Amino acid sequence: MATKTRVSEAHVQRVLAEVQAGQQTAGEEMTPEGLELLARQVRGEITVDEAVEVIAARTRARLAARTA
Repeated sequence: MATKTRVSEAHVQRVLAEVQAGQQTAGEEMTPEGLELLARQVRGEITVDEAVEVIAARTRARLAARTA
């Protein structure tokens, strides 16, 4: 279950910017889908476990489409 803590949208945008900067430093880019999941986590809408399940389901769907 997601948390009940409210955060400001400014906080969400700061976290996204910090994560993106770290990813760029590592030579990587986050996908728009990844950024949206991160924003939902920071807002407390979903847990990390729920986000991982969303990613896993998307990956399974993409793999199934390739083999179909």
